[in-house]
Formats: sequence, structure tokens, C-alpha cells
Amino acid sequence: MQFKICKVKRKTKSVWVVQAMDDQGKKKNLEIFDLNQKRQANAYVEDLRSKDPSLVMPQEVSFDLAFKEYKHSVLKDKFKVEETKLAICGYINHHIAPYISKKLLSDYTYHDFKEHYLPKLLESKCTRVQNLPGGSSTIVRTNRTVGKKTIKDTVATFKLFVKYCLERKWVIDGGILAYKFNKNFFQGENTKKKFMPKYKDIVLLVNSEKDILNRALFHTAAETGCRLNELLGLTYSDTDLKSDPPTISFNHTIDKWNNFRENFLKTASSKRRVEISNQLSVILKTWMKEQVLPKRSGQYRLMFGTVSKKMAKRRVQRSAAKLGIDWVGGISPFRKFSYSYLKDTKALPKNQLLRRLGWTNSDTPDRWYYRDLDHNKEKRTKAINQLLVDNGWAANELSFV
Repeated sequence: MQFKICKVKRKTKSVWVVQAMDDQGKKKNLEIFDLNQKRQANAYVEDLRSKDPSLVMPQEVSFDLAFKEYKHSVLKDKFKVEETKLAICGYINHHIAPYISKKLLSDYTYHDFKEHYLPKLLESKCTRVQNLPGGSSTIVRTNRTVGKKTIKDTVATFKLFVKYCLERKWVIDGGILAYKFNKNFFQGENTKKKFMPKYKDIVLLVNSEKDILNRALFHTAAETGCRLNELLGLTYSDTDLKSDPPTISFNHTIDKWNNFRENFLKTASSKRRVEISNQLSVILKTWMKEQVLPKRSGQYRLMFGTVSKKMAKRRVQRSAAKLGIDWVGGISPFRKFSYSYLKDTKALPKNQLLRRLGWTNSDTPDRWYYRDLDHNKEKRTKAINQLLVDNGWAANELSFV
């Protein structure tokens, strides 16, 4: 990039104009100085020569082009799974691009992001797929406002987009990367009462089930505390029901569209072997014997290959409703229950408990999965009643004037 100082005659006076010219011959006037400021003009040019040319004379990149290029980059990224790629593109299409107030990246500022974009995002509506005649479909907005998790994930996606632009030497206000939500923004979400099935309801739901498929599905989920995609990714070769004790290994999962993913788990620690009860071993043997032609994926015979994620949710809700159990969600409450029960009863040392459920530390399970199952109510109540009792005094012996 070349710079030069030109003397330009204006209507009232002559001035020095600092001009830049890129390798393609495109010129741009950068700054104007009075005739008595030639020294300042020279210093300004020297400063420009030390800067990145892309910052001195930035490309005029539109948001439309930048979004197109970024989505193309995401879809080609071999380090991201398909669900993540589509989620990122979905956030761009439905919760970012519609609310951008400027045409060019270089014109967009942190002020635009904070004062214009974020208020629009908070009012954004959820989307859903609507089927059309002929087998096609389209995306339509519902009347429900997006939740705070979607807001958080969308802002994170916006920041990834800004990083991508800066890597391409496209000028956009990097101050957007420093934005943080107010610490109380998610307080309402974190204090909502989370559903946790009671111990007696779990026992009733599992042991009352007459359908062998449901029985195997529910019992495996409740006893092992596995994730739904791990449960539906179980294969016959993952079981060792003749060992003492019998075991199940979690090696595979299914994706968002219920496709089998060989040797693919959420994290490295998710690959594990779990000891199971003799009762569950018998149930699984019975189910495998009854399932004469299990669904296959390559060399693998799937334990629950006929069950999709939505079907698993419907099955547990239908069975719970028959028993008068107010059940919220699908299979995931079994995982919360399993961790909470084993932790409350201290049935396993901490390290064994974490390995059993595929975690390396207790930060995530303690924050998002653990719920007090109220096992020690009698002992706890007695301790509270004795908290300030001393020397034979009791509350009913006190008199107040």
C-alpha cells in the first residue's frame, strides 16, 4: 500500500490531503491537514505505514457476504458434528441476520450491537418447521419468545462470527467480543424449580411396566444414569451379561436424526463400562431373546434400534400417566435421579460415581443434575429440633412475657 500527501485547492483555502492507494490502484482520502501542518501530515503517514494495511483501508464487506462465507466455513468444518453446524447456521439465519441494522461490517459498532441488536434478540420469536404440500417444508415463527438459553447461545454464535471476520482481516468492532451478560440476567432461569421424580415413583414406573421393551428401556436408564443418545446407541456387543457382576459399555450414540454413530460420544470420559444389577441383566437377556430380528447398523445389532428419541419420550410419559405419575420430560430425569440417589445414599465413592455417569469432576452434575431426594427427613428434623435445646430446656417449657 502506498501513501502520498497531495496539495489540494479548496474553495476558501488550500490543504494537504493524505491519500492511500492499494495494490489494485484503488485510492482513498484518509485525512486533511492545513498548509501549516505539513510536519503533522508526514508523522501521520509514518504512523500509517506501521499499521496493518487492512485496517488503514478496510475492505467494504457486506453482512450478507460475511454471513454467507461464515456459514460456508462452518458447514465445511470437519471438527464440528452435523447438529452443531446446523445450530450455528440456524442462529445466524433466524436470530442474528434479521436484526442487523447496518449494511457493511466496517460501519457496525459495539453501540449498534448493544443498543439495537440485543433488544431485538430479547424479543425474537421461536421457529419451527412447517410441512407443506408436496413433501416440502419451511421455517415459520411461533408466538413464543425465545428462552434465555437460546439468547446466550445466539450471542456466543455472534462472537464466533466476529472472530471469523477479524481472522479474515474484515473490519468490525472487536469490542463486541468483550460483551458479558449482567450477572443477574440468568438468575430467573437458575432458580426455576426443576423436575425430579421421587424414588417411589421411579420404582413404581420401572417395576409396574408390562411391556418388555419399556421395562428394559426404563430400567437401563434409571440404573445406569446414561444419556438418551447413549441409551439408544447401545448394541448387543456392548453387554457382558455373563461376567460377575454383569456390565454394559457405552461406546456409541445416535445423532439428532436417530442415526447410529459408531465410537462417538459426547466426551472422552463418556466412554465407560458400567456394572449393572442381576435383575437388569435378566431383563436385557429376556428382551434380546424376544427381539428376534434387531435393527442393525453395519456390524452392530442395536439394543433399542426401533426406538427414536421422540418415541422414548412418549413411551415414558404414557407409562407414567397410566400410573398417575406427573412426569415432566422424557428419559433425562432418570439420569438426574440416578446421580442424586447414588450421591445421597453414598453407595459409591465420589470417583466411582463420576466415572459411572461419564464425568471427570462434579461441577456439572452438582450444578445441573443433583436434587435433594429428602432421604434423611426424620433424622434432619430431629437435628433441627435439637439445635438450640440445652440443659434439658425444651420449647414447650419456655414462657414469654
